[in-house]
Amino acid sequence: MQRIQHSIRLLLLATCYLLALSASAQGISQHYAEGKLFLANGMTIEGKNLRMTMESATIDIMGQDQVLLLTDLVQIMAKQGKAKKYGANCGGSCVGAYLGLVLASGGKGMDSAGNEFKLNPGVVVLEMAIYGSLSYGIGYLAGKFSDDWEVVYLNRG
Repeated sequence: MQRIQHSIRLLLLATCYLLALSASAQGISQHYAEGKLFLANGMTIEGKNLRMTMESATIDIMGQDQVLLLTDLVQIMAKQGKAKKYGANCGGSCVGAYLGLVLASGGKGMDSAGNEFKLNPGVVVLEMAIYGSLSYGIGYLAGKFSDDWEVVYLNRG
């Protein structure tokens, strides 16, 4: 028992360390799903997977990374890429809630006549997949429609 408690403490400590590390790493670099780079010469570059540091912006244009110094840019606009995140949150929440209900019921259901019956595991898995997929789709659409372009860098010089 003492060994298990020790293992759990180590796991929690490692998790806290990784969370702190990822939080500090986000201050160094910013990531966006899509980006528009407005150059000082009037050109505009659009692409995916925008990554920004304190000195430069890197964007994926047709599979090739393009690196530009921030001093060469007037403005950068970006989209967060909320669709997949929202979809995963909605789908995961739905599957988790459904699984929680199944476990709370002890794997039993009740028909309209009030008779108790044992739930079929195959049907439970199929229903979880259907509800999870529908919820993912709803969340994806909500994220897609709420993900607007925002100014993430503006050179005022």
